[in-house]
Amino acid sequence: MKFLKTLSIIFILAITHCYISDNVCAEPTAKEILQKVAEQGFKDSFRAVLTIKTTKGKKSLSDQTVWVIGKLKDRHADFFFDFTEPEESKGLRFLLQVRDNQEPKAFMYLPSTGKTLPLATEDPSTDIGGTGINMDDIMGFVPKVGETEKILGNETVDGQECWVVQITRPDQRSRTLWIRKKDYTMIRSQEADSAGKVKRDFRVVEFFRTVEGKDYPREEHIVVPDKNVKIIVRQENAVFGIDIPVELLDPARFGQHKWKD
Repeated sequence: MKFLKTLSIIFILAITHCYISDNVCAEPTAKEILQKVAEQGFKDSFRAVLTIKTTKGKKSLSDQTVWVIGKLKDRHADFFFDFTEPEESKGLRFLLQVRDNQEPKAFMYLPSTGKTLPLATEDPSTDIGGTGINMDDIMGFVPKVGETEKILGNETVDGQECWVVQITRPDQRSRTLWIRKKDYTMIRSQEADSAGKVKRDFRVVEFFRTVEGKDYPREEHIVVPDKNVKIIVRQENAVFGIDIPVELLDPARFGQHKWKD
């Protein structure tokens, strides 16, 4: 399975059509479904503002505003995160680089020290800026060595016909994905431990439609049952097909480049 382009809390969706043979829509394999999700995701550079609200029960843990800029081309993906609110998070930045057939790389810039540090992308629990979002949320479709995939069946979610695809890791942890049949859009995913207990549940609850007629997520909910934590990610606005300063995608310069000026 080739490189599968990432989305966030907010950035992994797809538009495509089914294979047609003699006017009959052939049922794809699990690998083909995942490839379509990847190949038909974001194809342009983009910029968006996200609000990320994290709660534990009725208690608010964090309320963040983040600029996200992404560039996807030729099976390469770069994502830049710039925190603007609250004040104590202002200036915190992250850079994530994904390359086909390579281990992803991630970097964090700390404004208090002016230094850039590498992050361990192999640890799926690595938190992004205290938001509760982790590396698996961002890189959920990046293949890991030894993973296997299969179709569990078909299911209707919020009135939408979906394939249910399960990806199992060598340690028997798994991800179950609900992928909308009409356009290969992932609308829900669950992560489970080796015993099958759900550890994390991700769901798109609202979409918006672009002028080109494509659906992209407006709001996602992430629930962590063991911790009684809920993360609400909402996209306030987005633009596509933009020019991105090369400095923002360079680990040596992304931390201090004044891209808003």
